[in-house]
Amino acid sequence: MERQIKHGKYYTCCRLRLLEYLLKKGFEPIKDIPDPHNWKYRHWIFENSVELEDALDEYFEELTKKGA
Repeated sequence: MERQIKHGKYYTCCRLRLLEYLLKKGFEPIKDIPDPHNWKYRHWIFENSVELEDALDEYFEELTKKGA
């Protein structure tokens, strides 16, 4: 049975540390856009996949373990 993707067709990354984590894992954003609320910040758009969601789960699990 195929696993359902939680975040839709695209995932929007708003955190620089998460971006760095995903880049180290080999994921590349397909686009970057300005933050709609603050032009000084960027958001990065990734095409979503099961592998990307696994990496996201790992990232947020590590944050939880660190107590951040």
